[in-house]
Amino acid sequence: WGFLGGSNLNIGLEVVGSRLVEAIMKRPTSQNQAARTEARTGDDLGKSTASLSVATLLKNMIGAGIFSLPIGLQYATPVPGLFILGCIGILSALSYWMVGYCCIVWEVDNFRSLWHRALGRESAWIIDVTIFSNGWFTLVGYLVLIGDFTTKSFEGLLGADHLLARNRLLDQWFITAVLLLPLSLAQDLKKLAFTSMLGLGVTVYVVLLVLQDSWLQSPPEWSPDVVLNRWGFGAFQAIALYTHAFVAHYNAPKLFAELERPTYSRWTAVVLVAYSVAFVVYASFAVAGLRRFEARLEGNVLKNYGPHMSVLLAWLGMGFSICFTYPLVFNSAREACVNLMTPVSDRIMSSPRLQDLLSSPLLGRRRGMRSGRSKSLVNVLGEKPGKKLSWCENTSITFVMVLLTAVVASFTSDVGRVNALAGAIMGTAVAFLFPSLLFYRTVLAQLRIMETSGLGQPLLGKDEKSPKVSHLRPQHRALMKASLVVACVIMAAGCCFGALGTVMALRA
Repeated sequence: WGFLGGSNLNIGLEVVGSRLVEAIMKRPTSQNQAARTEARTGDDLGKSTASLSVATLLKNMIGAGIFSLPIGLQYATPVPGLFILGCIGILSALSYWMVGYCCIVWEVDNFRSLWHRALGRESAWIIDVTIFSNGWFTLVGYLVLIGDFTTKSFEGLLGADHLLARNRLLDQWFITAVLLLPLSLAQDLKKLAFTSMLGLGVTVYVVLLVLQDSWLQSPPEWSPDVVLNRWGFGAFQAIALYTHAFVAHYNAPKLFAELERPTYSRWTAVVLVAYSVAFVVYASFAVAGLRRFEARLEGNVLKNYGPHMSVLLAWLGMGFSICFTYPLVFNSAREACVNLMTPVSDRIMSSPRLQDLLSSPLLGRRRGMRSGRSKSLVNVLGEKPGKKLSWCENTSITFVMVLLTAVVASFTSDVGRVNALAGAIMGTAVAFLFPSLLFYRTVLAQLRIMETSGLGQPLLGKDEKSPKVSHLRPQHRALMKASLVVACVIMAAGCCFGALGTVMALRA
């Protein structure tokens, strides 16, 4: 999931977020602080304030994908592009809020538990498919960016005629063999935690660099070749690209669980402030990049810059950060892959005929059936107790996955295309389909309980299969039914964005 927020932006957001949240909640700063101090209980100790939650959400949302946002405005032209960016931001904020609402209703603090309650355990394998697929696109995107940054860095350090400055594939495979593969084979990744702060600092530096350069170096007026307002097929390419920009929904349950005194109003304020700030940052950066380079703009805006010292620092910093973030993302993708493979392997090994063959004297195996687990139970419980991957199995899976990502990345040099395809396929699922589907099933379950019992709670009391309805009143039914329509609209938008975006990304 690191490509969604592996490199982060969080400069001064706690102060800004705190004031905005308090203003939205219409409480003076002193009263808000006093109330927070009085209300703190043992359960609240160690949890995040609203302002810190805003900063955390922004860190998860704003990452290396920001470098391909300016090309989206070139695809769609600036006015439609900004309109599309705003609409996707609003839909993403609504769906993100829906995840927190579901966590309140089902009283859970992680995505897997929420999925089990709202949609059932049988479909839990979808979570692992999503983690693996999104991780795959992330790793490919990282390698494309590594090719961009290393080539540019070697050009500035060694000269434009040097082999490493001219051969992008050589750089990618060299970094893969020397750094990425050994780091991915490492068992303990705790020492790589510093890369989050490194990515944060580098991203802030790059954003400020592009904004300053655009302010100082952009021509006085737009070029006659630049069309500012035209609706066309490029809008669909921008949609595919931008759907990945606001994705942080995978972390919503964890963020909600860590929020101090999580209520509907506080959760709403956190989401509203964070997504508003993200839109302002995205729009400013995209316009600055397009304004600076116009028709010469590339998929990764940093590729437009020459080997100046200030830009060289940005290239080296981003390349270094991505190299050490790669194994963190790879680890989660590999675990999801193992979770998907384990039940298949167990079912094959549980075949009576295969067991008879393995236990025959000819093969010298012990007689005994291996008890297999269904795919759902593996996702819920993980691997069987005491069963771990051997060193050989772990090494083999790691070698295959790392090499396959490197092979795929060798066939593209445009990170904008990778981001567009990832946004169309995975961004729409994570940001639109899954949250709205969870919300739809949750509200529908609440309405059924209210209609059958006529009370604020089930007649037989609440169990884990029943959502909380004690906070609802009969007058809320109309609003809840209207929210079901909103959820359906978001699901439909996600399907359309995914289909159109995939077609346009492949055509590009």
